[in-house]
Amino acid sequence: MRGWLFDVYASSNGMTLWFISETGKRVLSYTPFVPKFYIHVDESKLGLIEKIASHLGQRCEISKWREMTEIYSGQSIKVLEICINDTLNFSKYVKAFEAELPYYAFFNSDLSPVQMFLFERDLFPLAYGKYTISNDGKLVEQDIEDSFDAIDYKLPPLSIMYLKPSILEISPKYQQNITIEVEYDEKSYIIEAENAHELITRLNFHVERCDPDLIMSHYGDGSIFPWLVSLSNKFKVPLKLNRDPSAQFVRTHDVSYWSYGQIIHKAGSFELAGRWHLDVENSFIMDQSDLPGLFELARLTRIPVQRQARETIGTGLSSLQLAWAYKHNILIPAKKQEWEQFKSAYQLLLSDRGGLIFLPKIGYHENVAELDFASMYPTLMCIHNISPETVNCRCCNNQKVPELGYTLCENRKGIVPETLEPVLSKRAAYKRREKDAMTNSKKHEYHQRQTALKWLLVTCFGYLGYKNARFGKIEAHESVNAFSRDALLKAKAIAEGHGFEIVHGIVDCLWLKKDGANTDDYIKLSNEISEKTGVNISFDGIYKWILFPNSRTDPEIPTANRYVGAYTNHELKVRGLEVRRGDAPLFVRKVQADVLKLMATASGIEELKRMIFEIIQVMKTHLERLATGRIDPLELVIKRTISKEADEYENQNMQAIVAKTMAEGGVALMPGETAEFIIIDSTGKKYPQKVKPFLFYKPEDGYDVTKYTELAIRSIEVLLSPLGYDYNWIAKQLNILSFTTKPKSKLITTRHRNQRTAKIINYDTYTPDTDDGSRSQYQKPLSNGSGVLSKQSGSRERSPEDGEYLR
Repeated sequence: MRGWLFDVYASSNGMTLWFISETGKRVLSYTPFVPKFYIHVDESKLGLIEKIASHLGQRCEISKWREMTEIYSGQSIKVLEICINDTLNFSKYVKAFEAELPYYAFFNSDLSPVQMFLFERDLFPLAYGKYTISNDGKLVEQDIEDSFDAIDYKLPPLSIMYLKPSILEISPKYQQNITIEVEYDEKSYIIEAENAHELITRLNFHVERCDPDLIMSHYGDGSIFPWLVSLSNKFKVPLKLNRDPSAQFVRTHDVSYWSYGQIIHKAGSFELAGRWHLDVENSFIMDQSDLPGLFELARLTRIPVQRQARETIGTGLSSLQLAWAYKHNILIPAKKQEWEQFKSAYQLLLSDRGGLIFLPKIGYHENVAELDFASMYPTLMCIHNISPETVNCRCCNNQKVPELGYTLCENRKGIVPETLEPVLSKRAAYKRREKDAMTNSKKHEYHQRQTALKWLLVTCFGYLGYKNARFGKIEAHESVNAFSRDALLKAKAIAEGHGFEIVHGIVDCLWLKKDGANTDDYIKLSNEISEKTGVNISFDGIYKWILFPNSRTDPEIPTANRYVGAYTNHELKVRGLEVRRGDAPLFVRKVQADVLKLMATASGIEELKRMIFEIIQVMKTHLERLATGRIDPLELVIKRTISKEADEYENQNMQAIVAKTMAEGGVALMPGETAEFIIIDSTGKKYPQKVKPFLFYKPEDGYDVTKYTELAIRSIEVLLSPLGYDYNWIAKQLNILSFTTKPKSKLITTRHRNQRTAKIINYDTYTPDTDDGSRSQYQKPLSNGSGVLSKQSGSRERSPEDGEYLR
């Protein structure tokens, strides 16, 4: 049979595999597999290990002593191989050994059996080849005609069912009732039912009729599927979502945790057997690069598609490194073993620095060009052989790292450059193909693939210094920063040597200008910088005008990562302003976006000043809607992250009020989740609670028009104050009193009565977030429907997407 490896998971037979043949047949198979791990232990402890193994039963076997490579020293060490003939309970056996041998080093012990199987058999998700399967379903032989790093590869035809709540704007967790909508074969069906039995029966009917390879859901992980399972268990009605009826659903629960001073909420997952379930609300990579990017990463990292969709990019990068180590017989430590080296206070101050930043000159500038280093950090890692085992290695003493004097190994190539070089070259190939593509579909496919690889490359630097990274080392992280500072300083010196003025610089970008300079001059400069630094730097374009605003807290201090500029084709590039921020109300983003769209037509600073009253008129149009209640409540929603449990808040800020109100209403937000609310009365005089969760909001509750007006004006003040027009001047032109003192709240009742089902008007146009301004082809708008059954569950909110004219 010729076809593709579609799915793989652990089972009582070892590994269960699903294939899609070239003829479209779905084939179930199995293959025996025995995962193994290693312990670095004295031979004198063999008796103790045999005793532990005997207590664990016949599935645990002490195999043999082996010589394998320890990554940091590069030397072979003697380890004991332990085989576990139970793929379903591999981790339980490992924990039993770890409990009895807490002071010994374990290797390969926290790899999943599925990972191990794919590494060992040199397989990967969606691998095309010839597979020989016996009559009893056993995989006998494989002949792979594909490669995980291939650029031209075929994919199987997939049947897709879309499943979502009929009301998509609000997470089902915050809806009191829910109606499920399914779509396949270009037809959609509302599943309405009198009771749970009928609901599940009808869903089972659609799943059986469509027999999808992929169920693409909205809120399936955290809300819909757990709710359906609870109904199935309660009313004893089987839920037939799996293609493999003998397998169980794979579920994980929501968790909240602290990471580098920030509370993170990770939604649970709900995976199927024999078919995929992908929740577009719970997948970063789907949000960024859709199915083409997801398939690209799954093939490259050897993580099954369902799992890859929900994993962090760092986990994918780690798997890429693990696969390389496994193939080259390198032991994979279960825990990070290379700790930070001792440093004096002076050494710590010298080394503990990030990338270089040249603070911008506050205000508007004209005819400024931008030069961007392409994949600077991963390129530096590859050029200079920066890897945990190569920095301050035990065999060299060359002090190659600028400023820090760290040594870089000259005798062996590190695991980081070994795994990054193919990704860099592959992304470059995709970018070339995207540029040369003859059709929009191919252009889109290559763009999504290279976007997925971009995130892999973006992550590699941070992961190098991550405290729990398997192959991480803080000195390697510091070395990359040192080389990046050196490269930016060289670029600055070259530019200034040719008479260019540096306007701003941040880590891997330069903004510069020179009287009379044109595109050819900047391209020539880029080529020289690329040649002398070893890192390719590209000419991004020339801005007609660009604004670097001051800090919100101090008007004399610039900010490095907030700016907006207009290219000669009227295209805008925005960073850090409200229009790019998911926590700003959509109404405010719309006001700022419309003003920016007008400003983008200006040829320079003087023309910006001349259009000031046009800008005021744009604002008036929006503020009149606000003042007269002609506004969709969805445009007023503010999002904030909950940092504590509701009863742990001591103050009465907006997040605390929302968390407590929702808890009283039966919806407990976990730390790290997003609270959505509307400001009713910011002063608290007429409405003591000040805000109301959007879940409980009713049109008659009204909203604080004064506060939302203030937020809108603040978003425009950042654009106009460098031209000499401050907040009070703008407010005066709008016939609004100054809010330098406490504002008087004005409560307005919205005229939109059915806000729960209202659609956000021109949502894509006003909420930029991605590079190309395209909306995911897999995120279809949904029709409205009324709910029928109640439930409780968890979910994760998503960020808004890009506009067409912003990037």
